[in-house]
Amino acid sequence: MATHKQIVRIGDPAPDFSLPTLNDGVVHLSEYRGRRTLLFIWASWELCRDQLPGWEAFYQKHKHEKFELLSLAVDAGGIEKVRPFVDVARPSFKTLLDTTGAIWDLYGFELIPSGYYVDESGRVRYLKVGGFDVRDGTTVKIVEDLLAEKWSKKPIKPVEKPYPTTRQEINTLIRQLKASPRNTDKRLHLADLMVQSGHFRKAAKEYDAVLAQHPRHVRGLFSRGIVFARHGKIAEALACWHKALALAPSNWILHKQIWVLESPDQFYPAINYSWQQEQLRREDFLASTQQKAKAQHR
Repeated sequence: MATHKQIVRIGDPAPDFSLPTLNDGVVHLSEYRGRRTLLFIWASWELCRDQLPGWEAFYQKHKHEKFELLSLAVDAGGIEKVRPFVDVARPSFKTLLDTTGAIWDLYGFELIPSGYYVDESGRVRYLKVGGFDVRDGTTVKIVEDLLAEKWSKKPIKPVEKPYPTTRQEINTLIRQLKASPRNTDKRLHLADLMVQSGHFRKAAKEYDAVLAQHPRHVRGLFSRGIVFARHGKIAEALACWHKALALAPSNWILHKQIWVLESPDQFYPAINYSWQQEQLRREDFLASTQQKAKAQHR
């Protein structure tokens, strides 16, 4: 299980998710059924963090058109890394926090900033993986053209159901896993909820159970590293992430998170792209040297 289970494409139903806000709330994507919703996916360790004011201006222009914008911060650093940028921009739309990699695993993207436009029926009508930028005129025009489309003659009913609390969802998953202990998706979700609740030791046990079944599970390795990092075990966290990256070398979210954990001063307060280019050159040279050494020993 070294690859993503799925990659969301245009026309697909947008996978539902629940993520915490920065203010102790929880948002489910399905709550927005019946409205057009744009997902802006970013991180504190990339320059897309500077897009928040631009998306706020876009949202103010269009929010009266049954349009919603959700900001999704994919960031292992947690709320303490994300909040400063949100506090400066002060957007009126909600920002959700994904510390465990659930969203890139669920949607199948490996670059940020990324964007997904979900129509009123809950289907993805447009997406851009990497380079999604409010300062790009083409991107803005595409989204505005989608917003200008006529609404379906058949009204879309919003989803009206009582969502369980995090505690209720955890208890339900525990019961379900007793009956089906090898259900990896449910166990990952349970572990994610425990991370969101601050129960890191319990989350670690669940991630360990996933990895016991699937040692090459990329998302399991990444999420287990999150818990190690939260406990200050940086070497162990990096070992998990390097193993995950070896299994998914095109995943630049993993790559950047490793750099951030190893050298945070190169990302905060300013991002040093010259340093990143030098890192790439060093890594390419090391990889080339290792390949030559392997070839000589064959």
